[in-house]
Amino acid sequence: MFRVCIAGNSGHAATVTRALPRLPQVEIAGWCHAWDGEPMTEVLEDFAKLGLTPPEFPDWRTMMDAAKPDVLVVDGLFSDHEEMTCEALARGIHVYCDKPLALTLAGLARVEAAAKASSAVLWAMQTARYDPWFYTAKALIEEGAIGSVRLLTAQKSYRLGQRAPFFRHREQHGGLIPWVAIHGIDFIRYLYPQAVHTIFAHHSAQANSGYGDLEVTAQLMMTMADGVSAQVSADYLRPANAATHGDDRVRAAGTDGVIEVRGDQVWLINAQNDGSVPVPLRECPMIFEDFIHTLEGHGTGALDLAESIADSRLALLARESADTGMLVQTDR
Repeated sequence: MFRVCIAGNSGHAATVTRALPRLPQVEIAGWCHAWDGEPMTEVLEDFAKLGLTPPEFPDWRTMMDAAKPDVLVVDGLFSDHEEMTCEALARGIHVYCDKPLALTLAGLARVEAAAKASSAVLWAMQTARYDPWFYTAKALIEEGAIGSVRLLTAQKSYRLGQRAPFFRHREQHGGLIPWVAIHGIDFIRYLYPQAVHTIFAHHSAQANSGYGDLEVTAQLMMTMADGVSAQVSADYLRPANAATHGDDRVRAAGTDGVIEVRGDQVWLINAQNDGSVPVPLRECPMIFEDFIHTLEGHGTGALDLAESIADSRLALLARESADTGMLVQTDR
């Protein structure tokens, strides 16, 4: 039995509660708000649907002291990810933390050192790897459906909507690139798991509806191994009346075809497919399900510490490029 405590619901903590029906070996040992006034709506609604009444604690440290969890879910202020993760790892507690893992390169180095010094496992919530459409695209590329990948483009677009107060302060939210574009970076690295050599990025806080220093548009260009280039766009400009909150897209062009992910479907053009109908989606585990299975020794290997660190590092380097207007060497 794994005792799990949930600290916050500012991002993807509901990936835990929604996986619970598949995880009878998991017990929710407690939960807490990670900052004053934090809404815990998704997590609490899921508790109610599942008939769960785990105890509430006043803060995450008290919760760890009293509940003695095997796993801490870190999902509070993005600026608190580093401290919460490092303390849990020092106690030998596994950590399932929202991304980015830290808001500075020095902080990320601290997190990585803490993880390597601990017997516990650390994952970032890079959820897209467990979306059936990305999982399917990954499998097709590995099977040679488009030959050798030569070019990749990714899009991550959200409604701005009503954001928590901390989104007005970059020292707490970290920026559009580490919070949103990091998904696009992960899309690219998942489909083409090769080294990134350089990043050049731009971001802007113009037209952000009064959200302080929050950037609402960003573009990244990356050069990768074997002369492959990749581009990521991220924005908060999706109209309020859009049918869905987000619009995730990826296009990978190869020597023998093109594969696209859009509308939660996969579209393939090659010698056997004309791209007029989506290909069937393949089944995959949920991300927290695979995290628990990994702790048990039989995970899929789709995500690990190295991948979690790499995504956060590239996002922070891309933000550095956008801040300075300079090309950044990522293998420095």
